[in-house]
Amino acid sequence: MSRIRRAAAAALTCWLALTSCSGSTAPDTKNSGPRPLTADEADRVALARFTTYRRGTGSVTTTIPSQGRTITLTGRVDWRRHLGYAELRNDAEPPVRELVHWTITHVTARSRWTGGLPNRPPATGWETHPLTPHRSPLDTALILLLNLGADRPDNAQLLARSSARLVRQDQVGGTPVIVVAGPAAPTAATTAPSPLGNTRYWIDHDGRLLRFQARVGGESAWMTVELPRTKADPLPSPPPAGAEPAPSSR
Repeated sequence: MSRIRRAAAAALTCWLALTSCSGSTAPDTKNSGPRPLTADEADRVALARFTTYRRGTGSVTTTIPSQGRTITLTGRVDWRRHLGYAELRNDAEPPVRELVHWTITHVTARSRWTGGLPNRPPATGWETHPLTPHRSPLDTALILLLNLGADRPDNAQLLARSSARLVRQDQVGGTPVIVVAGPAAPTAATTAPSPLGNTRYWIDHDGRLLRFQARVGGESAWMTVELPRTKADPLPSPPPAGAEPAPSSR
């Protein structure tokens, strides 16, 4: 197994653990409430990450709650190469803005940015640090974004027997979808999963993932990812290899 595949597998394990560690509450439903998946619904859930992977590169807009503020990430993800490139800003006044280019293990950031998301990143001013999802909601979100694609479908039969639940029927941009609560991973205190996991998937009839939510970093608010179906430009090359390590306080 390659280093990238090992890192992706480890990050996915971390994802399941992180998204189940905070308490779950019953979702706001428009109909009868959570229930087990039918065979057809399990098939759609099983395809969701695979259809994202098959897209190759896609645009994403993500809002991430973090210590009373909201971080907005706007950019593109290459699910086949496990790469992301985006502009980040928070809701401070004035907002803090930076560029980020990340892999499954590291993020390289260009702070004090004011120019939107350029097709060609600037050649200087980048700092690199390892992703530390257990300490940072933002780092958790970056890893989750890369893991929304997988190179093969999940096991539909296992999903149908898992704790995954249909939450409700909904629409995203006029497209009918099912909203599914992902399988809950066991908590640290018990081997039994919580009633509903801390992930939600909005999936259309063809198994395409149009929206994703997760609770990260112990936050009560949801991280939300919008995945429009429009085509996206390829990601630019990563920043220069000589980028300086970021200060440890970042």
